[in-house]
Amino acid sequence: MEKKKNINNFGKQGWLLIVYVFFLFFISSFPVDVLNISVEGFANMKQWDGGALLVFSSIGAWLTIIISALIGRWVAAKGVKTPTVIALLIAGVCLILNGFANSVLVYGIAVVLGTSVTGAVNLVSTNTYTSNWFPQKKGIALGWSSMGMCFSGALGVPVFAAILGLTHSFALPFGVFGVLAIILALVAQFGVKTLPEEAGAFPDNEEQSKENTDAVRQEMKNYKSPWTTGKLLACKQVWLVSLTFGLLFIALMATMTQFVPRFMGAGFSQGEALMWLTIASALGIIGSYLWGYLDQKTTTKTATVVFAVYMMAMQFLNAAFFTNKTISTILIVLIGLLIGGIGNLFPSMVIQIFGRYDSAAANNVCVPILTAIRACTFILIAAVLGATHGNFRILCVILGFVSLAAVILSIFINNKTIGKAE
Repeated sequence: MEKKKNINNFGKQGWLLIVYVFFLFFISSFPVDVLNISVEGFANMKQWDGGALLVFSSIGAWLTIIISALIGRWVAAKGVKTPTVIALLIAGVCLILNGFANSVLVYGIAVVLGTSVTGAVNLVSTNTYTSNWFPQKKGIALGWSSMGMCFSGALGVPVFAAILGLTHSFALPFGVFGVLAIILALVAQFGVKTLPEEAGAFPDNEEQSKENTDAVRQEMKNYKSPWTTGKLLACKQVWLVSLTFGLLFIALMATMTQFVPRFMGAGFSQGEALMWLTIASALGIIGSYLWGYLDQKTTTKTATVVFAVYMMAMQFLNAAFFTNKTISTILIVLIGLLIGGIGNLFPSMVIQIFGRYDSAAANNVCVPILTAIRACTFILIAAVLGATHGNFRILCVILGFVSLAAVILSIFINNKTIGKAE
């Protein structure tokens, strides 16, 4: 009963872990979010082809599939600390290198490698830390920590733009965030514990006997998951979860990457549309907690089905009232609340189904499948807008049907834990 009365009771050590994962979400979302500014900026300042620069972002999205699979296997075999540290160090170097890029080749290497390693951190490291520390309170814990993704767009990108405006150079703004990634790597190495038992705390902040705590710590250290890649690929739940959230990621990413031109079609100026994009990202912070609260108070499956239905309704409303400026303003609020949900519901569902012991192994398959589906977003956008001569209303309709497919798949997800229990 105590857990239900105070679902935010994580303890001092638990809150420190949540804050750290918040920053992991923040820095791992930033390389993609900043493309809204950096691509056009490099094209103008260096006289490079903006279309060619976007190709590197697409390559990075596809490389994330491979990097996520490799890091996922590494995490499952050796634990989350070392892979996370190395990924963050690479990300930091790539961000700094991006700022000093004086050739398209250097730019491409920095973007491709930087976005792929941070994509793995976003989907693997955050998931593993959370499952280790909060196997039962994962929903609300992720509700807090995944706010970092929203802060990346609402705060990180404007700060980057402000520094860029003052210095008229990419070196300092990219350097600031590159140094942050390196600091997070050092914190992971020397300050963050993989398991709560290692920090003198307890999973979900639910006190246990010292004997039981020592036994669990030793067991998890030596645990080898029976969920091999073959077994996971043959598991229906893996495909239902990966496909559901892959489709939802497509719908949300397409909405956010086409946010400005879509709302300019409703009569907003480019400046107004950019302002509303920042507001929507800020609203995602509230949405992150609300989706986490719904997850914790009901079930992860219930929250996922509601999220998918909400996404579908928003897309069809987007199409129906495409040129209505008043209703479009209301839709911006609805979109903002959606931004904060998908980043916590996916890892929460993996943890729910495979538990504290086996979720790292499950990520080896779930994350690459989801990433592969998500990487199709830009192909879909290009195909639809190319075939319809830039008709964003039709794109919204198609995203509505993509979301409908996610709704149907989510209904068949089983909320039962099939991984090893405590």
